[in-house]
Amino acid sequence: MKNHLHFKIVFLIYAVALFINIGSFGVVESSDARYAEIAREMFVSGDLTHPNLLDVHHYHKPPLTYQITALGYKLFGVNPFGARFFLQIAILLQLVLVYLLTKLLFKNNQTALWAMIIYLSYPIVLVSSRNLTTDAFLATFALWSIYSWVKYRKSGIIFYLYSFTVCLGLGFLTKGPVIFIVPVVFILFFNRIEKSKISFNIHHVLAWLLFLGIATSWFVYLSIQNTNFINYFLGRQTADRFSKNVFGRTEPFWYFMAFGPLVALPWFILTLYLIKDQIKLFSRKSLYNALLIGCLVPLIFFSISSSKRILYILPVFSLMAVLTAQLFSKISIEKSKIVYKILIGFLLVLVLAFSATLFINIEFIVPKSLGIISIFMIPFIFLIYKTKRINSKLKSMHLTVAISILLLIGSGVVLSTNQLKVNSPKPVTDFILGKKLNDRKIIVYNTMKPSIAFGLNKSIISLNDGNSDLAREIQFEKDLNWKKYLIDMNNETELQYLKQILSEPTVLLLYKKPLPQNLEWMLSYYKNIKIMEKWAIYY
Repeated sequence: MKNHLHFKIVFLIYAVALFINIGSFGVVESSDARYAEIAREMFVSGDLTHPNLLDVHHYHKPPLTYQITALGYKLFGVNPFGARFFLQIAILLQLVLVYLLTKLLFKNNQTALWAMIIYLSYPIVLVSSRNLTTDAFLATFALWSIYSWVKYRKSGIIFYLYSFTVCLGLGFLTKGPVIFIVPVVFILFFNRIEKSKISFNIHHVLAWLLFLGIATSWFVYLSIQNTNFINYFLGRQTADRFSKNVFGRTEPFWYFMAFGPLVALPWFILTLYLIKDQIKLFSRKSLYNALLIGCLVPLIFFSISSSKRILYILPVFSLMAVLTAQLFSKISIEKSKIVYKILIGFLLVLVLAFSATLFINIEFIVPKSLGIISIFMIPFIFLIYKTKRINSKLKSMHLTVAISILLLIGSGVVLSTNQLKVNSPKPVTDFILGKKLNDRKIIVYNTMKPSIAFGLNKSIISLNDGNSDLAREIQFEKDLNWKKYLIDMNNETELQYLKQILSEPTVLLLYKKPLPQNLEWMLSYYKNIKIMEKWAIYY
């Protein structure tokens, strides 16, 4: 890798593109805002083991994602850049690991670089870099564990055995048992190809003991404090997530089959073409077969599961990129022309779509600068098409890099200029800060908006008037302090507490819907109103 100049150049370009505008738009509801706010509360309180969401304990996930994000706040402050900083580091680590894994499996620098380029072109990877969740971190640890195991199996160096179990342990602290799905499936089939160079010994026992120590540390710590945590984690947060719609995330069985290909365009279509062209390579005990099964079996597993979100399948795409790059490296130059022509068509569609915003009005605001840049990319596409200095395989990689850069920078620009439309209420919190209203109690009616608490860097009061999202899990609360921040509008005692709060200057936020008629008396406490699209700000 030290001698691979192209890797360094592409990696640097991607690093700049990933970081260039991650702080230009506020946190987005719901997942991005939720994780950012939990990490903020962890950072403010200094309690790194008991996650809180809007001042109520929130044990839905292990704490590693929150802890990593809290470190971002320590380095850069409580802001969107700080929230997403380590997310970009995770993506960059994935790029390096895809490169190293491909090189390890197929011993070719160029194929390894192509795998890295293909991986970042997947829209799902771009989405994961802009949306703070556990998934990007989980994908990093899953990929790192796979690389470590392959390296251990090929070299027999014990260090990589420990690296393998440590990564699995960190993945477990990120999202629980789901860390095993992609690595275990691939490894089971890879082991049939690559025989172990070391027989079973004490290091295998110690490595797995190390995994157990890391993976169970947080769960054991909490269970010692309260034995009810054991049933909670094994039941509601593990078994029920798989078999029941406990968090309202159920989708039909075909969800990933339909949307998985869409978030992998354009290379998903090209991968099918490459597999069909070289189907003979997929023998029972081939590396190609292990990579393909490592993609397909997890997709089936996630399809069976009741809980579905598109980023759940992110770890699959690193193996897909490795497989695609290797297949692409083996295809003939003549057939590779089909690939680069499809890529030209895809890039041309993107460029024309951005360019068209200069001449037509659409709901989203697209800055003219993005349209102008897109127009100037048309000669670049034409030049790539006409040049004879490089072959069609290299042309395909140039086009793929261009697609990734355009999507990364373009998405950031569109998000930052349409924040309210994409459910990022940063303009709302900026208005409150600009009017110097942040010293008042902030009240949000009948909707859970951690983005408001994050944007103001303070606790807010949520009024629950029948919204199921505000029916919080309070069984692990040790006192009634949470009642200061979550008021039941159907409880007369809590309604009186609200009136006490309203007797002093406050800010009331309504989202989408006005107050019901029986609560319009609350508006008499306010003199001013500011309407911002779906938001109404009373102060």
